[in-house]
Parts: sequence; C-alpha cells; structure tokens
Amino acid sequence: MRTLLVLILMWSGLQAEFIKQGEVVKDTERGLLWQDNSTVESEELLFREANDYCQNLVLEKHDDWRLPTLLELQSIIDYNRYDPALERGFHFGLSKNYWTSTLYADDKERAWDVNFKSGNSEHNRHSYDFYVRCVRSGK
Repeated sequence: MRTLLVLILMWSGLQAEFIKQGEVVKDTERGLLWQDNSTVESEELLFREANDYCQNLVLEKHDDWRLPTLLELQSIIDYNRYDPALERGFHFGLSKNYWTSTLYADDKERAWDVNFKSGNSEHNRHSYDFYVRCVRSGK
C-alpha cells in the first residue's frame, strides 16, 4: 500500500510546478501556497503549538494559514532527491521532521510527520518538538 501511495505521489509530482514568490512557494497543480521563509528552519514546536502557530500566522498579507495534512506535506517531497528531499522551488527546509495535522488513527495523542531528509512519514506523540511549514489554499 505504501508503495502505491509513493508511486501516486511521484506521478502527481511530475504534474506540479513549484514557484517561489516572496516568502511562499506556489504549487500550480494543487493550488496551494506554502510558507517558505527562514522560520521553517528555526521553529521547533509541540503539536498543539504548531497548530496555533499556523492559525496565527500572517504572511504575504494572508491570515488563513493552517498545518498541512499528511498527503499535502508529502506532495512537496521529491522522492528522487535526498537531504533534503524537497521539490525544487523551495529555498528553506531542514532535513528534519515536520508536523502534519493528520492524527494517527490508533492513538489520537499521536500525529503524522514527514522527514524532509528522506521523505519518510511516521507518527509521533504530540509532546515531541518538530518543525513547521504552514499551507493555505491559493485558489
């Protein structure tokens, strides 16, 4: 199942174009705007803090930012790249774990995160400090 998901994401990534515009990157395929500034490399937060951070973020005159879902965050991974495995177009991003808003089904005290070094996903307790990259709909 994971292999199928990776293949789907790789194929969909071939369709997308990621364009840097100021402090954001626009995903032309999905119509998403991604935070891409130095803060994505400096803020390690607990899960609740990460949600609050995105909800309170004002960037490029927009205040409707949110923590991305697992599938959204995986969509900016280029599985042909490593350390970091980010799509071209992004200028900021450490080879570390980044929170998603997707809760782990078997334990609501865990949420999924994506490791930008390899693109792997895992679930961790909300008490861990991970990095944050916020997203908003650009449509």
